[in-house]
Amino acid sequence: MVSFTAGSALSARRPSSNRGSADAIPILVDDTYHIFHLTTPSHHTIQHPERLRSCWSHLRSKNLIQWSRDNSPNIPPSDGSANHDADGVWTGSAVIGPDGNMHIFYTGYNLSHDGKHVIIHAASSDMEGASFVRFPEPITISHETTANLASFEDIDFRDPYVLFNEDERQYWMLVATRLSEGPYWTRGCLALLTSTDLNTWNLEPEPFFAPNDMFCPECPELFTLPNGKWYLVYSRFASPHAGTVYQMSDSARGPFWKPKDGSAGRWDGKRWYAAKSCPKARDPSKRVYFGWIADRCEADKKWMWGGDMAYPRQVSAAADGSLRIEPVEEILSELFRSKPVFQRPFVKLDSHGAVKKHFLYPTSTNNGATSSLPTLMSFMFSSSDAASFGVLFHADSDLSGYWLRFTPAQAGSGRPIFTISLSLSPPSLDDFWADQYKLYLPREVDDHELVRHDNVSIEQDEPVKVLMMGDTLEVFLGGRAISYRFQPTQHGTKGGNLRYGLFVDGGEVTFSSFFSVVSNTLST
Repeated sequence: MVSFTAGSALSARRPSSNRGSADAIPILVDDTYHIFHLTTPSHHTIQHPERLRSCWSHLRSKNLIQWSRDNSPNIPPSDGSANHDADGVWTGSAVIGPDGNMHIFYTGYNLSHDGKHVIIHAASSDMEGASFVRFPEPITISHETTANLASFEDIDFRDPYVLFNEDERQYWMLVATRLSEGPYWTRGCLALLTSTDLNTWNLEPEPFFAPNDMFCPECPELFTLPNGKWYLVYSRFASPHAGTVYQMSDSARGPFWKPKDGSAGRWDGKRWYAAKSCPKARDPSKRVYFGWIADRCEADKKWMWGGDMAYPRQVSAAADGSLRIEPVEEILSELFRSKPVFQRPFVKLDSHGAVKKHFLYPTSTNNGATSSLPTLMSFMFSSSDAASFGVLFHADSDLSGYWLRFTPAQAGSGRPIFTISLSLSPPSLDDFWADQYKLYLPREVDDHELVRHDNVSIEQDEPVKVLMMGDTLEVFLGGRAISYRFQPTQHGTKGGNLRYGLFVDGGEVTFSSFFSVVSNTLST
């Protein structure tokens, strides 16, 4: 086992520079966080299907800052082309079984089986998950309920999430699947299996959750908080509301509904994906979430499966039962203890009928060394009739780059409401204008508006926190988040001479308590 100190928590983000992290499987055992996560192979890591020949890696931590990683995968793909998981050990879950030991359930993938998924059970001889022995065959569905399989497709039958339902005194397994009939693009649903011993499972005939609005609800999980509400979380890779989302209920069996806070149950954009959680140690009112920020292949401009594991995040319930997401303050306090490299009590910008910019921090400082180190930026703001305002990232002299824009959506008493977006500027043009001016700008699958949140309520003294590590961006504000991986612009580099700056459009804004801290405890 290799141990990492607080100074190398960066190593928890991915196993190595040529291997990506993907779907997290967290479990809290006593006060120790265990994160299993899928890891891409170290070779042929670009395209499907080679990149999906994943294995399970295992990380441990007592405090979410100091991590240890097992030297070898816990569960690699099986040898032998006929085995169910010969071409990939995919997403699943970990649970403490009736024997007091850790058990895992995961998706087995074999290309020669026409894409069909099976669920495989493996067991450890302890509760720490030091090593696992696989059961030779996929899980057993009781003879009495096998006929219920006809309700679901057999290709997508994957991503098992297992929990112990205290009220019913039995284990539940949620499975991501699709109805066997109905509109092709919206058959995505969750099946429910139950068991008393983790060995034989009963499949319920009706879907546990079938909203008729997505292709497949990936990486599901179900939990309750001290407020008595139940939360169903899953990830969806297609619009609307692509990314990790949640719905809530008064009962474990539903019905589930979207929160009424204007978020539609979405915390972030589609580039923070397959996020799953475990309880926060010594604080049952919170859950700690782990999700990945996707890599992209510059050769063909395609987004890939897997990337960097983002900083751990925590969610907690608001008074109305909706969930807020925010950074774990203990991590920020430990990793960003150095003095700010940039600090001002306030920056005031005023602009009437135009966009005014204010450059703050060039990319190259200390011979370029600090620009690649983890950076925390924090600020608060107050505005006066500004049409919009915000932060520029990696912009050049033409302001081509990334714009984090705050647009007031509602005036009056109480907390202000905003639409908040991260956009790439300039946007691509219609063919006629592109042909006329020979401005052939990239057409991103995300469009030029990369992430957008509507109806975001921000407290008067609530800071906006921006985390940057290398080319990854994580923004936290008003109980939502924005994650993205900066890409080279049409000029061939990640922006110009500006790491970040400020702007205001048609009005006045004051940024207060503005500071930027570069971590000197993390190495790259």
